[in-house]
Amino acid sequence: MHSPRRSRNRTATAAGVLTVTSAAAALFGVLMAPDWSWTAAAAIGIASNLLIGGPIVLWVLFGLETAFGRWMKRLPLLAYLPINAATMGTLLLAGHLLAFHLLWKPPGGFIDDPVLPWSLAFSVCLVVLVSIAVELRRLIGPGVFGAVLVGRYRYPRAERRVFLLMDIVESTALAERLGPERFMAFLDRWIHAMTEPLLASGGRIYRYVGDEAILTWEWRGDAVSRALRFALDAGAAVAAEADRWQREFGCVPHMRIALHGGPVIAGEIGDLKREIAFLGDTLNTAARIAGEARKHDGLLLASAEALAGAVLPAGLVRRDLGPVVLRGKAEPVALAELTSGRPSP
Repeated sequence: MHSPRRSRNRTATAAGVLTVTSAAAALFGVLMAPDWSWTAAAAIGIASNLLIGGPIVLWVLFGLETAFGRWMKRLPLLAYLPINAATMGTLLLAGHLLAFHLLWKPPGGFIDDPVLPWSLAFSVCLVVLVSIAVELRRLIGPGVFGAVLVGRYRYPRAERRVFLLMDIVESTALAERLGPERFMAFLDRWIHAMTEPLLASGGRIYRYVGDEAILTWEWRGDAVSRALRFALDAGAAVAAEADRWQREFGCVPHMRIALHGGPVIAGEIGDLKREIAFLGDTLNTAARIAGEARKHDGLLLASAEALAGAVLPAGLVRRDLGPVVLRGKAEPVALAELTSGRPSP
């Protein structure tokens, strides 16, 4: 079942896709009906796109998350691809039949329509392009996908960012107990539990490193407060399904979180595999704070620099630790431990 924010996110994506494909369909309609007025031809193209492309977009964005869709995605790729292609092909033909009877209404039968081969070819091209775009967006992340399209990180650029590093306490022992397949399912469930809080906070996933997730926010406005709210909400999301965690895995994940922020250089790197990388001392310091967090039991360990001026969300209590010598750092870094609860009198 989709969370409300995930559903809104996917609905916005569907609206964006249908807007782009409707524009292409309007142009196609004008080209295929030169004897019509361009407004009538464009209107028929847009309406046809909604009848033909609408169900396919809904299938790609929502249908694959149903019980049937999840079953399909667990199949080997050689089985998944033809089943998915057959499903989309059926929707495509059904949409063409609807458009033929409701909108086009040419003389003769469906098979005799001279525009049908062109319409099918055009629709298949759009389906392939939309499917690739949606899968790429899921693969590299919604925030990154847009940045790649517009070339924002084509050349290195300076940014100011907040980073939150999050992993699971005693993950090595847990992996040994569960085994690699079950531990992978455990991590996948844990990451899925983070989706709604992350979308609500406006952050995005930078990278997965083993059982660690590195999340980031552009440092402007209340970015630090939103990152802290994410930490609280993520813990609450896991706690809300504690019974399910115990039933399926025999334990509830306990998270260790570190937060830091500052200037970084961001840019695309790589040739065979490209990605957007963030480089600089800020991320190195965040990793050292994450290492120091292993010595503390609080919800989150953060640099005092990142917390300066930030409004703590309700439910978080701050305890300053003062300057701490971090491994690999020449100068001590002022840290603060944040716990969920009320301050002591």
